Amino acid sequence: MKHHRFHQAVWSFLRVILGPYIRHRFGYTYETCSIEGPCLVMGNHDSNWDPLFLGLAFPKQMYFVASEHIFRWGIVSWILKVLLNPISRMKGTTASDTAMAIIRRLKKGYNVGMFANGSRSFNGISEDILPSTGKLARVGGATLVTYRLDGGYFTEPRWNFSGIRRGKIRGRIMNIYTPDVLKKMSVDEINEAINRDLYVDAYAVQREAMVPFKGKRSAESLESVLCVCPKCGSLGHMHSKGDRFWCDSCGYEVRYNNYGFFEGSDVVFDSVTDWDKFQSEELKKMADAAEDGALFFTDDGLELSSVGLDHSVSKLGKGSIALYTDRFECCGKVFPISELGGFALHGPVSVNFSHDGVSYELKTKKVVCTRKYQTIIHHILNRGVLLQS
Repeated sequence: MKHHRFHQAVWSFLRVILGPYIRHRFGYTYETCSIEGPCLVMGNHDSNWDPLFLGLAFPKQMYFVASEHIFRWGIVSWILKVLLNPISRMKGTTASDTAMAIIRRLKKGYNVGMFANGSRSFNGISEDILPSTGKLARVGGATLVTYRLDGGYFTEPRWNFSGIRRGKIRGRIMNIYTPDVLKKMSVDEINEAINRDLYVDAYAVQREAMVPFKGKRSAESLESVLCVCPKCGSLGHMHSKGDRFWCDSCGYEVRYNNYGFFEGSDVVFDSVTDWDKFQSEELKKMADAAEDGALFFTDDGLELSSVGLDHSVSKLGKGSIALYTDRFECCGKVFPISELGGFALHGPVSVNFSHDGVSYELKTKKVVCTRKYQTIIHHILNRGVLLQS
């Protein structure tokens, strides 16, 4: 690849310059992986800083797979492309083009790093990898390295708008699978191995370690994730300020402490994991009980854009979004749920989805629980698959 030696030099320089800061700022300790390439490195994903954590652990340069939206940051995107040349991945769409780009670089002998879960966890439990991941690992013909990071979820929670919480992060090699080993495994077996290696239950780890993660306004914007009150069951009445999180319908209130747990005189769930599991089940029950054509919920103040393959953005309008049992209405446009090619979230509230070959993005500066839309849409789509099988 053109400029590969330059990319190698940049990689080595950044590791030397940024290494001390990253280790100090995040309390980062890690195992170094120095095996010969080409390697396909897969890590779990819980913070925006994960590429730096993974980069410090691998002295040999690698090309990262990055979410498409980072290619739309103007001069910053240009700098990242020149210095690191990442591989673009559009959330909410199929990933065939990304897979081919990964394979091409591996075949040239380069290392590629990716976060197999695809999306940062909302509740501390790792997302399962895409079913196509195992096939990619086999076809790539490279050594597969799985690398696990612990502590990222509490360092930078998915709902976070208020900066980094200082704590500890640990990185470690989970497994190394040579090409010969991968050839003897089925795609399903490879997927199972990756899911097992990269699975993190952040609260289970934290209950044992009890590491403080100190930050300001620790509960603020939690309503972008948790929208159902566990005491009265009302939806859309949760609010936050500082470390307080409460329901303005029934008065239920908890505080989010430095260890990431809820505390108070009447705690129903002490973790985001347990609260989110309860919420997901309530939303699924709502979906199953709804009459055809019924409205679930609506929010306003969002902006819809289409995103081209060249990372160009065309603004299509501002307005409200609404979810029904059969369709998703968005800023004046209607998208049948059965025709959605994907519905993924990036950052705390932004949404990527595709329809009829077009990629769309929803953004807002408000604190909106877009996760509730994702939960019900995925449930409806999965329910349709089960009904057809």
